Amino acid sequence: MKDIILKAENISKQYRLGQVGTGTLQHDLNRWWHQVRGKENPYLKIGDTNDRATKGESDYVWALQDINFEVERGEVLGIIGKNGAGKSTLLKILSKVTAPTTGSIKSRGRIASLLEVGTGFNPELTGKENIYLNGAILGMTKKEITSKIDEIIDFSGCVRYIDTPVKRYSSGMTVRLAFAVAAFLEPEILVIDEVLAVGDAEFQKKAIGKMQDISRQGGKTVLFVSH
Repeated sequence: MKDIILKAENISKQYRLGQVGTGTLQHDLNRWWHQVRGKENPYLKIGDTNDRATKGESDYVWALQDINFEVERGEVLGIIGKNGAGKSTLLKILSKVTAPTTGSIKSRGRIASLLEVGTGFNPELTGKENIYLNGAILGMTKKEITSKIDEIIDFSGCVRYIDTPVKRYSSGMTVRLAFAVAAFLEPEILVIDEVLAVGDAEFQKKAIGKMQDISRQGGKTVLFVSH
């Protein structure tokens, strides 16, 4: 029997260019009227593929269309594609940062996401304070974070600056600390975007080794995006 921890079914994501939200009141009312009558959203029938190099004929674009896959517990899955392919959009849907236009995501267990450098960090707080803040966002108790904090700080390599506000960190130091928090707080699913490209070669090697350890020894699932 397969131990499926993450399942994506018919995932699609549509955006409207140049708009905050779904568009005009007229479009929202049109969607609502179709929904009341039990009909499909009329704007799902239109839209261009997400090709940034062409002008296109519609204000609606599909970042993703009909994505289906399953991930087993302990599996490491690489998501590879060029800029604009929809990799980050897919991770945001998997992490429940944004909702799919159509389809559904089924997951089991805690998901820790590292989507952008410093996501969930408060620049005015120190590195140590941000470890507790980010850990709490990921659903950990203060006691759990305290038991891991020395390992997190040591892995990040930021021990000298751990009591300094994060706003004074370089982007490389910030991503080191963010990755350390996500990796050591033992999520069932670890979702990582291309942020490791910010780190130096030594840290990238260290981070990849840690992801392998998470998968092999802890039976955790890792989703990793790269070019």
